[in-house]
Amino acid sequence: MPTTPHPTRGVTACTRCSAAIRWATEIGSGRRIPLNALPSPMGGYAAHTTGSGGLLVRELTRDRAEPEYLEWKAVAHWSSCAPTAGQPPTPAPAPRSRPARRRPSVQPPLWGQPGGPRTNR
Repeated sequence: MPTTPHPTRGVTACTRCSAAIRWATEIGSGRRIPLNALPSPMGGYAAHTTGSGGLLVRELTRDRAEPEYLEWKAVAHWSSCAPTAGQPPTPAPAPRSRPARRRPSVQPPLWGQPGGPRTNR
């Protein structure tokens, strides 16, 4: 008996296209996957909520091709995100590193030179 998720609980906005999404944890791998907020009959994932309010998801396979008890079909958001439709998410680029800036320094006077620590004035 498939169910539907709560209409607003756990829904956030995609940072790229501002669409409504839900974050789910994939069973087995523990990866976080963005799902479209509304269920879809064309979905490739079966999602269900946990007792503590989390959202778990599994990929539909040949062995388990239909949602089971209390699951609904969901679509991974990266397949329908407007800027990147059909492409898996790309990791954020590594921050650029550059050498630290150094203040121009003046070498202190050597021992015995005028202005040094032990000069006879």
